[in-house]
Parts: sequence; C-alpha cells; structure tokens
Amino acid sequence: MSTSVPDFAGRISRIAQQRGKCWGLAIDLWEGKESFLISIRDGEFGEFMREYFQEIGQESLAHGALMSLDVYSRGARRRTVEDDLTSFLADHETLLEGKPFYDDLVTMRDLCRRESAAWAAGDVNLGRDCRKQEFEILEGEFEMSLVGLLSKNIEVAKSHVWRTLSRIFLIFLATETGHQSSLQN
Repeated sequence: MSTSVPDFAGRISRIAQQRGKCWGLAIDLWEGKESFLISIRDGEFGEFMREYFQEIGQESLAHGALMSLDVYSRGARRRTVEDDLTSFLADHETLLEGKPFYDDLVTMRDLCRRESAAWAAGDVNLGRDCRKQEFEILEGEFEMSLVGLLSKNIEVAKSHVWRTLSRIFLIFLATETGHQSSLQN
C-alpha cells in the first residue's frame, strides 16, 4: 500500500518539527538553562529523544546513551537540583566557553521549523529548499567542528551527564547528516 502525498508531507513535517526541537534542545544545553537540566532529571529530555530516534528508525544507535541518561534521571531523587546544577554548570563553563557554533544551532532550529511549516502547508518546494539549506550548513565546517567539540566533551567532561549528553547530540548529528563515522566515541 502506498502512502498518499498528504500523509507523506505530514510525516515529513512532523519529523522536521522534531528535528527543530532537537536543535532547540542543543541551544538550551549551550545556554546552560536550569530548565534544561530539570528536563534531564525528570526524564522528559530522554523520553523525547527516545521517541525521536524511534520515529526515524535509529533507536539502536542511541540505546546505550539513552539508557545511561535513564540511570542519571532515576538517581536524581537522591541528589538535589542545586548539586546537579552546580556540577552541570561547572562543566558547562569549560566545555562550551564562548558558546561556539551557537548561531549555527539557531539557524538549524529555525530552518527546521520553516521546513516543517512548509511541508504542513503543502509547499513541497519550500520544504525541499529548507532541507537543502540545512544540508549546506552541515556540509560546511559546522558539522566537523561540532563533531570535534562533542567528541572532545566526551573525553574531558568531568560529569557523566555531560559525556552522555555529548554522545546523544553526536548521535543526533549523525542522523541529521548520515555520517555515522563520527560515532566512534
């Protein structure tokens, strides 16, 4: 049975919307928002990322990192928010000093949102153009620079949650680009 064009466009719109949210979550990480840390502690972040990876058929890539994040979330009831925030922000200052690539993250989030809206409105040409622009940004220095930063964070982060988050965003980046060679960490 074939998928109708409206069904296909709806699914592409939904996935683009989810991808935009993933880029938005990366922005929240870059900003060091307490609300982002709370979403990790309460499991909301992990659940969203799990659902996203399942939606695109890539849950096996993220399984280990998401299970590790689940352990962190379950242990949150034995730690205070203040202790987790102090640990999170201590690594944040070291790992994301100067918020590298922040503007590119915002651009990717916004393009995904535009792409989603275009597909939802039935504007196939605009949807494709937005996706093409996303790939052009990723194919520049942004992808490799972000891979380098996330890989370095996995190696030098003091807190386990930072290493796990870096892995999750590295996996997300691999699913965005199709370049899974960056997943060696």
